[in-house]
Amino acid sequence: MKKQALGKTIDLFPPYLFMDLDKRRKTAVKNGQDVISLAVGDPDLPTPASVARFAAKEVLKPSNHRYPEGRGTARLRQAIAAWHKKRHGIDLDPETEILALIGSKEGLAHLPFALIDRGATALLPDPCYPAYKTGLLLSGARIKRLPLSENRGFLPDLDSLPGSFFKGAKLLFLNYPNNPTGAAADLKFYAKAVAAAKKHGFWIAQDAAYSEVFFGKPSPSILQVPGAKDVAVEVYSLSKTYCMTGWRLAWMIGNPEAVAALAKLKENLDSGQFNAIQETAVFCLENHDRLATPIREIFRKRADFFTDVLEKAGWDVFRPGATFFVWAKPPARIGSLNCVYRVLEEASVLITPGSGFGPRGEGYVRFSLTAPEKRIREAAARIARMKWKV
Repeated sequence: MKKQALGKTIDLFPPYLFMDLDKRRKTAVKNGQDVISLAVGDPDLPTPASVARFAAKEVLKPSNHRYPEGRGTARLRQAIAAWHKKRHGIDLDPETEILALIGSKEGLAHLPFALIDRGATALLPDPCYPAYKTGLLLSGARIKRLPLSENRGFLPDLDSLPGSFFKGAKLLFLNYPNNPTGAAADLKFYAKAVAAAKKHGFWIAQDAAYSEVFFGKPSPSILQVPGAKDVAVEVYSLSKTYCMTGWRLAWMIGNPEAVAALAKLKENLDSGQFNAIQETAVFCLENHDRLATPIREIFRKRADFFTDVLEKAGWDVFRPGATFFVWAKPPARIGSLNCVYRVLEEASVLITPGSGFGPRGEGYVRFSLTAPEKRIREAAARIARMKWKV
């Protein structure tokens, strides 16, 4: 009997980074290690109790059990528009400029299918969240890496790039506040990005999933830049803002043609998010400050503590302006993966290799401060005790 062959497209993807890391964690635990995982960006804090109680009532309503409206309910889209008006001072048309997503990862992975043709060039920040690459590979896009460096705060130097760099580019992914580095962007940078997009003719997809986990000045929206709607869309999420990663609801705002294109694609791929979750999202947005502020403060305190410990232990740390990640280099010159293996072996702490986010992440590792405070403190103490040959 002839063996059935798999599609060749799947060979484009290595094992998902975080799945491989979790396998190593399980092996270490099986071998008797008390492993503290600071590898995955999944908040340990529970969804606020008031949110869960509200959702429980919505789940019991028979009206919520039917197929949802794929674009998002009118109530949800209106609540999103009202939230952005209050938070960013921007006006959005709920009918044409807002689209609900089944998590930001879903929307960002599907977006290239809606915006660019097979063979078109997409600009991918390096380092960056791996999910952007997924959609680009599946859609047949050509990937050109856009370098991010620490000496520029992990913002791309759009001014110094020659015009030839942008030749043929049709889509640029941005992500601020940034995963994995914790870097933040301001409106001055976004204005440069919008100007470059208009000059060279490409779309901007700005991932703002960590917009509400900021530690100083609130994170701006790219759509606050005059004329940004001509070229840009932006994605927001419940996941990190309200510790709702498992609930899977996000939204995209911005250019109406781009929003309509992704909505059309999604009509043929999925049936939208459960109505009870959409109603819960409205509750969250209407109670945003009360829900989001305590969560943000917890992550700020964790970031301050952890970066202080690492710096005293000789690590080269990029202090985050947002997110719950700490991006750092160890005291000795060592590759990312070897550093991860050594920290796991000697300190029983699992972290993420920077190389998993792109070639320019080599030499760095990412700590995710998404474990209970007691465990974070224990992890920091273990790492601080490690001896490095400099």
